[in-house]
Amino acid sequence: MKKILIAPNSFKESADSVTISKYFRKYLKVHKNYKVIVKPLSDGGDGFLDVCAANFNLKKLHYFITTPFDESKFKCSAGYDEKNKTIYIESAKILGLNLIPSLKRNPVRLNSKGLGDLLKHILKDIEKDKIKADRIIIGIGGTGTNDLGLGAVSRLGLKLFDNSGNSLEILPQNFRSVEDFEWNKINLPFKIYCVVDVENPLLGESGASKMFARQKGASKYDIEIMEEGFSNLVNIFSKKGLIKDCKILPGAGGGLAAGLIVFLNAEIIKAEDFILKHLEFAKIKSKVDYLITGEGSFDSQSLMKKGAWIIIRNFQNSAEKIFLCCGTIKDEIKIKLNPSIIPIELTKFFNSKEDSMKNVEKGIESACIEIKKILQL
Repeated sequence: MKKILIAPNSFKESADSVTISKYFRKYLKVHKNYKVIVKPLSDGGDGFLDVCAANFNLKKLHYFITTPFDESKFKCSAGYDEKNKTIYIESAKILGLNLIPSLKRNPVRLNSKGLGDLLKHILKDIEKDKIKADRIIIGIGGTGTNDLGLGAVSRLGLKLFDNSGNSLEILPQNFRSVEDFEWNKINLPFKIYCVVDVENPLLGESGASKMFARQKGASKYDIEIMEEGFSNLVNIFSKKGLIKDCKILPGAGGGLAAGLIVFLNAEIIKAEDFILKHLEFAKIKSKVDYLITGEGSFDSQSLMKKGAWIIIRNFQNSAEKIFLCCGTIKDEIKIKLNPSIIPIELTKFFNSKEDSMKNVEKGIESACIEIKKILQL
């Protein structure tokens, strides 16, 4: 019996990986000689919480937290694994672009304070014995913020000052002016782990600001401001002994993981380890004949160890064929793919990229027709 594994990542701003998986299962009708395995994946970005809920039998916890752009509140959720005393958080649901009005999508004026609110709420519930948790696992990715996680840490006591000793609002546009800071280390009852959706440095051409801030709404000038501000803060924190080696600080989530490492002693879980070990893809790696995976846009950033590429790399030597179904796939990436990898772009079924994003279910249906033709189903 041939086995087909359906394991897509989320299609950003279209549908999460759980929903995408359901569409593939709905339209990929196979005969009895085939077995379909549905296993949505997440690398820490959009859809992380839904994937964790599907895998770890989570109870939803609900809290009101602050938006990235002002002091207004909204209701967010976390996932609670009571048996293993673990809480799962998705940064995209707290700081994602979908929460930020288009006119306010400028990361130089946004911060991650909402995550700090959420951590404080969880801390209070633990202190009141409402929940028991010794681990918090945060999916870091899909954020609209680029503030080194300092907005979150500010809710736990961090303050920044200029050269006159004046307190500065914790926004990236002010980071160049920081001369000093105040931070009283706190002992949390839980350990924080960050699942990073991309492996890139904090600073430099492939760093948080220069590589990803433009897609969050930043101008070229804003990007330079943020890069300069990040460099300034790294120097200050290094002089105070908080950072031993800035080269190992990750740029994922607009530097969110880096800030949590520096101030809250967080640790990194690489997306590949999360997918293969936590989600247990390693156990089915040698048992699959065909793989269907994909994400919204497949480009050079995808090759920075994002979800779909992780799955492809780990299955390409065992699966007969891999179907890479994405909204768009860059031409320079297509020519580098192994012959066993068959790219299918959903945009070719529509008049525009916008139409394909709005009608992703129809796109998946069309992709399934093409897959069935190739497999002669």
